[in-house]
Amino acid sequence: MGSNSKPEGPRSTFLRKGQLMDVGHAFTTEPFEVTAIDIVDFARLWDPQPFHVSEDAARASPFGGLVGSGLHSLCILVKLGTESGFLTENAIAGLAIESLRFRSPLKPETRVVARFAVKSARPSNKDRSRAIATIAASLQEVDGPVIITADLVNLYTEGRFKV
Repeated sequence: MGSNSKPEGPRSTFLRKGQLMDVGHAFTTEPFEVTAIDIVDFARLWDPQPFHVSEDAARASPFGGLVGSGLHSLCILVKLGTESGFLTENAIAGLAIESLRFRSPLKPETRVVARFAVKSARPSNKDRSRAIATIAASLQEVDGPVIITADLVNLYTEGRFKV
C-alpha cells in the first residue's frame, strides 16, 4: 500500500441514477430564485403569520421586512432535491427529517441553492436489498448564509453493502 492509498474498510453504498453512491458523495443544485410573491402565496396557504403575508406588518416585526416561513424553506429544499433527482432516483419514501434547524430567514428576491451529502447508508432491516440513507441537506443563499439544515432519512430500492 502506497502512501496515498487508503486502507479498505467497511463501506456502504446505495444506488441512485444507476450509480453507486458512497458515503461522502455531495451534490449542489442549480440556483432558484424566491420572490416576495412566492413567500406571500405560500404563507397565505400554510403559515399566515403577519410577517409572512404583509410587507407593512413585516417592517414592524423583529425581522424588519418580509420573510418566508421556515416551512417554505423546507419545501424549497425538498423541491430542489426532488427536481434534481438527488432525492428521488430509486427512492421509495422519506422516512424522517432529523436535526431540522432554521438558521437564517428566507428573504424575498433571493437566489438559493440546496446542498446534499450522503452521511450514511445501511441495509434496511425489513428488506436487505434496500438501503436506508441519511442525507445531510441544507438550503442557503447563493454567496450568503445558510437558511435551513436537516438530515433527511430516505429508503431506496437498492443498496449494496461491503464490510
